[in-house]
Amino acid sequence: MKAHERSRLTLFILLLLVLASCRFLIPSSPVATPGNSPPEAVSSPDGFPQVILTTPSVTPVLPGEILEAPPAPQPPPLVGDQELTLAGSPDGPLTLDPALVRDVESAFVVQQLFRGLVRFDPSLRPVPELAERIEVSPDGRTYTVRLRPDITFHDGTPITAADVKYSLERACDPALNGGDGRGLPAWGVLRDLVGAEDRLLGRRSDIPGVELLDERTLRLRLEAPSATFLLRLALPVASVVLRANVEQGPEWWRHPIGSGPFRLLRWDTEELVLGPHLDYRPQPPYLREVHIAIGSAALSPLNQYERGQLDVANVPPWAVDRLSAPESPYRDHLVVQPLFAGTYVFFNPAVPPLDDPAVRRALIQAFPREKVARVTLQGKVRLAEGIVPEEMPGSPWAASVLPTDPEAARELLAGRQLQLEVVSAGSDLAVMLARVWEQELGADVEVLQLDWPDYLADLDARRLPIFVFSWVADYPDPEAILDALFATDSPARPIAYENPRVQRLLDQARHTLDPGERREAFLSAQQAILDEAVVLPLTFDVEYLLVAPRVRDFPMTPLGILGLERVWIDGSHPAR
Repeated sequence: MKAHERSRLTLFILLLLVLASCRFLIPSSPVATPGNSPPEAVSSPDGFPQVILTTPSVTPVLPGEILEAPPAPQPPPLVGDQELTLAGSPDGPLTLDPALVRDVESAFVVQQLFRGLVRFDPSLRPVPELAERIEVSPDGRTYTVRLRPDITFHDGTPITAADVKYSLERACDPALNGGDGRGLPAWGVLRDLVGAEDRLLGRRSDIPGVELLDERTLRLRLEAPSATFLLRLALPVASVVLRANVEQGPEWWRHPIGSGPFRLLRWDTEELVLGPHLDYRPQPPYLREVHIAIGSAALSPLNQYERGQLDVANVPPWAVDRLSAPESPYRDHLVVQPLFAGTYVFFNPAVPPLDDPAVRRALIQAFPREKVARVTLQGKVRLAEGIVPEEMPGSPWAASVLPTDPEAARELLAGRQLQLEVVSAGSDLAVMLARVWEQELGADVEVLQLDWPDYLADLDARRLPIFVFSWVADYPDPEAILDALFATDSPARPIAYENPRVQRLLDQARHTLDPGERREAFLSAQQAILDEAVVLPLTFDVEYLLVAPRVRDFPMTPLGILGLERVWIDGSHPAR
C-alpha cells in the first residue's frame, strides 16, 4: 500500500448542523438537555449505548392545509452572561452565501444569520418562520404566503415579498456557478417552482412561479405537487438576502446583513462571534453572544471542554465509555442522538476497473463492513442495513446488502490483479479498506489523502474512484438521501452513476403525495442501487455531545443542530 499525503487534513468532527449534506446538528420534541432532567445513557442487549430520544414521526403537510406561525414562546428567567461557546472546524465556514452553501459548517452559521419562509419545529415539521401564514391549495400546487408584518433585515430594512422573490430568483441564477445552474444547491431544492428550471438553465431571468400579490403576500406555484417542497424551503438556499448587501460585490457575505436571529459581530482567524438581532420576530434570541472557535482555537474540543473552555463539544467514539462511566463527572453532560446520516463507501462506475460490476461486487464482499461499527467505532454507531437510515420517517428501510464473503470475492475476480486508488480527506477507513483488499484479494492499492478543497473539487467533478463519504439528510425524508445521492439530475450525486429504472422510481416518489406509493418507490430504488454494487453502506451515524449543565434547551434532532435562538444560559449553575 502506498500512502500519499497532500497536506493532511484535521477533519472537522462532523459538526453536523443541517442541513447538506449536508452537518453540528438539533432536537426532536423538547429534548431534555443537561441540567434539565437529561436522558440517561443505557445499553441495549447488543451493547449499543443509547439515550431515550424519540425519533420524530413527521406529519406531512397536506393539500388544502393552512399553516399558521406558532406564537412566541414564554421567555425563560435570563440571569447573568448569556454567552455560548462552541468549536467549529480549523478551516471555518467556506462561505456564508445561502445560495452556495454545500458543507455542514457553513450551513450551521448561515442558519443563524439568515432565514426563509419556513423552519423545522421540534417534530421536524415545517412551520412558518418569516411567513405568518401559508395556505396550500387543494391540488397541492399553489402556496399562498403572507409575511409577518414587522420583520426586518439586520440593518432595520423591512423584509418584503419582493425580497423573497429576489432571493429565490438569485439562488437559481446560473451565473453563481459559472453558468452551470445544474451545479447549484437550488437545482435540488427550488426546481419545482414554475419556470425555475428554465432560470437555472439560463433560459430566462425570472421565475414566474413566484408571484407578488402585494408588499407582504406572494404566491408560489409548482410544476407538480410535491410532498417535500415545504421541507426544502427550510434549507439555507431558500433564505432571504438583502439585495443592496449582495450588490456590494462577490465577497459581500463576509459582511452579511442577514434576515435571521443572529448578526455577525466578528470573524477573524480564531473565532466567529454572533450577536442577537434584537428586532427578530416573533422574538429575538436569548443569547447575547455565540462564540464559534475556528483555526487553531478549534483543535482538541474535548480537551477544551474538560478544561471549561467550551460549553458544547463533540465526543469521539473512543471517549464515550470513559465519559459515560458511573464515576465520570461528565456522565450527565452526555447527550446522544441517532442521526438521519450514514457513512458509505462509493465505487465510481466511470473509473476503470470499477466499470466492471464483478470488480465492485468483489470489493464489497471482501470487506468486513460489520467490523467498522462493532470494532473500529467500538459499537457507538449502528451497522447500516441499507442506504436510508433506519430512523427515517416511513421505516423500516432495511434492504439486502451483499454479504461479506472473501472466498466469493476471489472467485468473482478469477485471479485478476487489481490496481486501485482510494481517496480520502482524512478518514482512517480508507487505509482499512486498502489493507483488507491487499490481504484478501492481493490488490495493489494506493491511498491518496487530499486536503478538503481538493477533495470537494474532485467530488463535485465526480472524479473520485473509491472513497468513504458521510452524508446527513437535509430534511426528514428518504428523498434527501436517495434522490440527493443517486438521481441522475442531482448536483450532489458523488459518482457518475445512471440507472434509468432507479431514476423512474425516484421520479415516481417525487411526484406522488401518497405515502405508501412513495415508500414502495424508495424501497425499490434503494434495492436496485445496492444490487448494482456502486455503494457499500457502513454505518448509520450517532451524534455524541457534551453539553454543559448551564446550557438549557439545547436543540438536538436527527438533522443536527439547526438554530440557537431558544438556547439560554441558566445563571443558577456555575460558569463552565
